Amino acid sequence: MKTTRLFYMIILSLWISSCKPENKENGKQQTATEITSSSKAGKAEKRAQDIDLSQYSRLIPVELKDSKSTDVLKKYGIEFSGNCYSCDLAIIKINEKNFDIVNVCDENDFERFKKFNYENSGNILKIATAETTFIFTKVEKEPVYQLKIEGKQPDFKNKRISQFYTPENLINKFEEHDCGDFEG
Repeated sequence: MKTTRLFYMIILSLWISSCKPENKENGKQQTATEITSSSKAGKAEKRAQDIDLSQYSRLIPVELKDSKSTDVLKKYGIEFSGNCYSCDLAIIKINEKNFDIVNVCDENDFERFKKFNYENSGNILKIATAETTFIFTKVEKEPVYQLKIEGKQPDFKNKRISQFYTPENLINKFEEHDCGDFEG
């Protein structure tokens, strides 16, 4: 029963967070988490203009379900092993000031990097911290990003890094996979 409640809590939190108000400015929709320019005028403003981090603002773990499927929404699905059983998956949050690795079940359990650099090259976003580089590569038309880690492998307690991520606003489009009656 505990896992069923956890499953419903996760779905409810995803649904609630997808109801954020949107602002319209210059004909372009912007979410509340979209980046604003920092006081570091020249370089920071150029970085914010060159790279739209809003598409990476909150990435949810997904897993490969059916590698032969041509429908992205059936090929990948919500990564339930970490949601239903061990509650140890990591959500990725990125904005201009912070790069956060957050436990999927507890928003207060996170690792924050305030000192990091990022660069975008085509379908690749690289985020470099002092010891580790996180490389997000867009691998599908619907934004699904494969994450590879270079350098020192981070050891995050209760925040397991998934191989694939998608923006939170798309998670409801993927096929649901039930946790079942796991009583572990």
